[in-house]
Amino acid sequence: MKYTIAIILATLLVGCGESSSSDSSSGGGGSGKGGSMARFAIAGDYLYTLNNREIAKFYIGNPASPRPESKTRNVNFDVETLFSHGNYLYVGAMTGMYIYDADLEFISSFTHIKSCDPVVVQDGLAFVTLDASSSCQQSAGKNALQVLDVNDTRNIRKIYEDTTMWGPKGLGIDGDKLFVCDDRAGLKVYNVQKIDANETAGTKVDVNITLMDTNTIGDVNCYDVIPYKYNLIVSDGDRVRQFDYSKFPMEEWGEIK
Repeated sequence: MKYTIAIILATLLVGCGESSSSDSSSGGGGSGKGGSMARFAIAGDYLYTLNNREIAKFYIGNPASPRPESKTRNVNFDVETLFSHGNYLYVGAMTGMYIYDADLEFISSFTHIKSCDPVVVQDGLAFVTLDASSSCQQSAGKNALQVLDVNDTRNIRKIYEDTTMWGPKGLGIDGDKLFVCDDRAGLKVYNVQKIDANETAGTKVDVNITLMDTNTIGDVNCYDVIPYKYNLIVSDGDRVRQFDYSKFPMEEWGEIK
């Protein structure tokens, strides 16, 4: 059921025509914005899907006649999620994050302790949550929010980690606002400020993250989110709700029916 909801989230904004800083799109004839827990992503005229241990690619430039591409890519057994940004695919797995280009050629990877690992990307930064719940099959895992510098996709660096998380799952980024579903702790919203190299001596990039607000949004146990132009789509694994996040604190958010 959770994967079904993730698929619904990923398709709700497909073909929206406009783009935002966190679009899961690389231009071209198609566009889309998917949830971090989704197992497929749209980039330009192509749809990419995770199927067991394989990434498959489909041409969807002609919606009336989509066709599979002959090339596929085998991946590790523990892959979970797929997110596209720019010219790259970011694959979340229990043991790390993997980067492939649009032609499914492997670029690089970043490994971590075994935990569930969705990922979203914006402006050279990859935001990753690690969930050590029993469903991730690792009692020694950890709950954390990590930020990776992926400006150089062949030299990934971890530049931030918050280990005070309860059990983070899906997440989304829109401009300077990062939304994280943190299990019983509810939905958390962070302010993200990127610090470029010319402002920080000796490092390529840094980031400053502060918690803006946290709330359970009524009776919703947040599982995944898609933020898009002040419209926040929230999944709790059983249903989908939408909220207007143009105002803070969260108590001022209005549910969109």
